[in-house]
Amino acid sequence: MNPERTPTLLVVDDNREYSRALAKIFERAGYRVCTAGDGQEALRILTDRPFDLVITDLEMPRMNGLELLRSIRAMSPHVPVLILTAFGEWTTYIEALDCGCEDYLSKSVHRDKILMAARKALARRGIRAPHASATNSAEGEGGTM
Repeated sequence: MNPERTPTLLVVDDNREYSRALAKIFERAGYRVCTAGDGQEALRILTDRPFDLVITDLEMPRMNGLELLRSIRAMSPHVPVLILTAFGEWTTYIEALDCGCEDYLSKSVHRDKILMAARKALARRGIRAPHASATNSAEGEGGTM
């Protein structure tokens, strides 16, 4: 992959308001972002075009984040996946890491931490993150999601 191009992210969450807020944070930080309302929609999108990173909610109807992670690993094992959840359980955390999740974060985490997790996941794949400042990119918004 070309490390100089703008990274593309797929944000997957059944809560459209949260998904839009997260997409806005990443867009302001210089990423190109697409959203999906659940795991099945995400898989349809992923078969049509490549993404540099997938950020998914854990608990969703029809296909949860772990099922989506397993499906992504089967079709595109090099694509990093971050899981965000409001319901963090130790066993789910271990299972996510065992399935190849790059990071497992609380939905209430500060936006800078989400941006940093994305930056690290991309860097491990040799993809340069945009240079926009996380702090300056979301002025006027609360610090946490």
